[in-house]
Amino acid sequence: MKRLFFILMVVLWGAFIALAIASPDTLNDAWRSTRDLWWPLQVLVWIVLLPWMVGLWVWQTDWSLGVRFALVAVLAVGWSAASFPRR
Repeated sequence: MKRLFFILMVVLWGAFIALAIASPDTLNDAWRSTRDLWWPLQVLVWIVLLPWMVGLWVWQTDWSLGVRFALVAVLAVGWSAASFPRR
């Protein structure tokens, strides 16, 4: 089970970074769609998808592109490392 969670974490972060490179508008649309939800659903989405929602929040800031990519990379590596299965 831990291994499956780690694989899911890596795959979703890989998809996030691929979208940031290939189709940043898709990430913007995901952010807007989440913001348009009824607030209890927004809370649920934030709880269930916390690492990626933090990544989306970083992506939506007006910081420079390099800073945003660096922070998203740090989040991806950090969350993936935290979910690495240990004995």
